[in-house]
Amino acid sequence: MTSRQRMALMLGLTLSTLLALPVARAEDSIKDACKQDAQTLCKGIKPGGGRIAACLKEHKDEVSAECKEAVKEHRGERRHRPGRKASDAGSDSN
Repeated sequence: MTSRQRMALMLGLTLSTLLALPVARAEDSIKDACKQDAQTLCKGIKPGGGRIAACLKEHKDEVSAECKEAVKEHRGERRHRPGRKASDAGSDSN
């Protein structure tokens, strides 16, 4: 591997790591904000595979304001990320 290839690989790994950090932080803030709602509204739902998110979505009218705001902020951040196509922004409503 040439030094140019090594540099390109390192740059790619660094960029991918940096781009993933805001998503991880946003997901953590949503988990923190929605934890009580999930425990209350989704009791008995096995975590994983999007089951808790689906449950909270089913109970969207009962979810706390704090949880709703965390999700709203996360969606806003996703819509304004560099490199995101305008057509992708509308797909967040799922």
